[in-house]
Amino acid sequence: MVRSLMKSRIFFIGGGGFCKTFIHALLNANFSQDRPVILGIADKDPNAPGIQYAKELGIYTTDDYTKLFRFKHIDIIIELTKDNDLAVYLRKIKPLGVKLVDHFEARALWDYFQIEERKYSVLKQLDECGNDTEKVKDIFEQFSGFFLDLAKKRNEYSQKTRKALLVSQMAISQVIEGSTIPTFTIDKNHIVVHWNKACEKLTGYSADEIVGTSNHWKPFRKEPRPIMADIILDQVMEGEIDKLYGSQWQKSPLIEGAYQAEEFFPNVGEEGKWLFFTAAPIRSTDGEIIGAIETLWDKTEEKKAEEERERHTRKLATLCSVYSVLNAPRDINERINIAIRDIKNVLYADAICIFLKEDDGLYYFTYNCNFSDEFYEKNRIADRDGFICHVANKGELEVVEDISTSDFDELRDLGKTGLKFVVGSPITDRKADVFGVLLVSGRDKETFAEEEKKLMDLISNRIGAAIENARLQEELKRDAEFQSKLIESSTSAIVATDEAWKIVTFNPEAERLFGYSREDVIKSMDARDLYPDTVKDLIKKGLTSHTDNGDLPWRELTIFSKDGEEIPVRVSGTLLIEDGIMIGSVAFFQDLREIKALERDLLRSERLAAIGQIVAGMAHDVKNILHGFKGGSYLINTGLDNNDTDKLKTGWQMIQRNIDRTSDLVIDLLSYSKEREPEFEKCSPNEIINDICDLFAELANENNIELKKDLSPSIGEVSMDPKTISRVLSNLVSNAIDACISDEATNKQHYVKVKSACEDNNILRIEVSDNGSGMSEEVKSQLFTCFFSTKGAKGTGLGLLVTRKLIEEHKGTLDVETELGKGTTFIVRLPFKRI
Repeated sequence: MVRSLMKSRIFFIGGGGFCKTFIHALLNANFSQDRPVILGIADKDPNAPGIQYAKELGIYTTDDYTKLFRFKHIDIIIELTKDNDLAVYLRKIKPLGVKLVDHFEARALWDYFQIEERKYSVLKQLDECGNDTEKVKDIFEQFSGFFLDLAKKRNEYSQKTRKALLVSQMAISQVIEGSTIPTFTIDKNHIVVHWNKACEKLTGYSADEIVGTSNHWKPFRKEPRPIMADIILDQVMEGEIDKLYGSQWQKSPLIEGAYQAEEFFPNVGEEGKWLFFTAAPIRSTDGEIIGAIETLWDKTEEKKAEEERERHTRKLATLCSVYSVLNAPRDINERINIAIRDIKNVLYADAICIFLKEDDGLYYFTYNCNFSDEFYEKNRIADRDGFICHVANKGELEVVEDISTSDFDELRDLGKTGLKFVVGSPITDRKADVFGVLLVSGRDKETFAEEEKKLMDLISNRIGAAIENARLQEELKRDAEFQSKLIESSTSAIVATDEAWKIVTFNPEAERLFGYSREDVIKSMDARDLYPDTVKDLIKKGLTSHTDNGDLPWRELTIFSKDGEEIPVRVSGTLLIEDGIMIGSVAFFQDLREIKALERDLLRSERLAAIGQIVAGMAHDVKNILHGFKGGSYLINTGLDNNDTDKLKTGWQMIQRNIDRTSDLVIDLLSYSKEREPEFEKCSPNEIINDICDLFAELANENNIELKKDLSPSIGEVSMDPKTISRVLSNLVSNAIDACISDEATNKQHYVKVKSACEDNNILRIEVSDNGSGMSEEVKSQLFTCFFSTKGAKGTGLGLLVTRKLIEEHKGTLDVETELGKGTTFIVRLPFKRI
């Protein structure tokens, strides 16, 4: 390594004192005839010893280490920053063929240089002393002492590094154990290292049962098999993962090398749970996978809510489908058969049929879906004393939950085929006279709930209307007109299409919402030209989902009217599917403008109420400011009368302070009370942060406060409101400096740190941290209260209110983390647009 180093082109990252010493040793080594080429040195501090030494030697220097990649011929990068994260990052981005020597390896090289130099010196001394045994002994004693001293230093450095590593491991362990997210980790031997409390609560397995074993599969599986963390650790091929998880897994879009999946685990909890889980590799500093971490999210309640929404939408879609099918220009028998297939699906039934009353007064088995041929043969004509006639005579829906114990023979026969419950619903005409019975049966007793009963009652009525209308054309027209009026008078915009997406229904609410007349769209406009992209995507998903229905979930989104107005709406709909082919579609749009306006009015009312409180609260501050003005003017008058310069100066300073207080109070009040839309323009958030830090640099320096920056170079120029960033940062940095100044602890070096990063590719995250006085929970709970200030007379009590308002206007968020006596961190997240 040393031989290749002495013949290499080298770039240093980190220009401290060690860098200077290292370069000097490289360029002045007596033990080698070769000399390396030092291409450049990078360090954020332009006054670093290594940077200054490089400048004396005419070597290139920079404060941006990424500029090293401009050099076409680099052999070795030597990292001397002691930043392990930077070393890991450099290993990822360095060009192929370039070797990275981190600060650990550099220490070993430095030891080698010292040994070689000392060896060169000792050999030279031995040549000079000849046969003088005492001198030789003395030289070897010195050389031995040199080795012992070097070993001691390396041992101390190793102990320090080991201690830091142990502290880091303890911190990581505490983070995992304290997390509210179920989390566990395994080492490279698949042994569980961590199994936190949240994981215990989720699975019912304690850490004592799992940690130190490879039984992490037990809470989730009946038999041993690799789970996601094992797959990550073993770097299993994607084809093998498919065998275990099918299409339920995917690569994590956020974490490199991580996988995620969602699955139902019947063994977790009393009734099983839906879990979303992510597993990611744990790597050593050289990139080797040494373990894996897996986090789990309980999605059971969300799944139940989603299933409930889907069931509701499916029912609504079925009603629309039944309505559409029963009124389609087809033979009545064909329409009924299609309708009962849809009804069977939405009711989760196993069989459905219809008995119709004929002129002889008897009920005949007319339509069938999945009832056995044997049942059909025995019940072609319903028994006068059987269940069908019983429901018809009673005229009410009736449920038999256990047909095996029924008093009716035909129901007991059904029980022998595996069916368990049956529901009979009378089919009536417009006069409420019963002329048929809808019979539904299934194997799951708990499926047919109260809601399904109501739905079945409604469906029975629709089928009755369709059959009656088929028999009486005039009644069909009246019923169609009635249904049309329902659509016409609907408060939702309804757009229905045929199989070619041509609009066939466009009710008055749709005309009002979209700005098109019926004449503009009916049979002439493709509905996909009217719908926004989000609805088009949902339609495409419905067409390719290979399911029996094409229902689209309710979504909130924005549409554009004919004149280009953006309108917030709530959208749902269905694709009408017959034998796997789309025969039409129905979409529902609910205008949310009034609701959104009411929400804005409510926010405005709350703001005005807050302003009222502020105005009331201002009386005390204004009174104090006026007292300050009076006191200052009194001192000035006294000074003028007595020709007293000191009193004049003191009085004028009092007036100046109260002028500043007045200015701060008025500016904060105006900022809080005035509605303002963010003005997006091209800007560089990092440059704004630099400007703010420069603005407060002198104040921080005067109070012995270190002002730090950690800015992500990946942010670059974006489209945001620069005024919001500037004002928010000014308030937060000023507060952080004040927190350090007011800190009673005098035994620590105070600092304020501003950090920028990019989240989710369109969120700017800014953290302003300090190690000042921090806050108690009581103080933290009052942070955003009008006129609450920890600065006494120096604060207006509006600064953080204004800061939060500016952030909310920019559609961002503000979070606070604090601990009394240790410091505070404000976390700002602001959305931006890429340029």
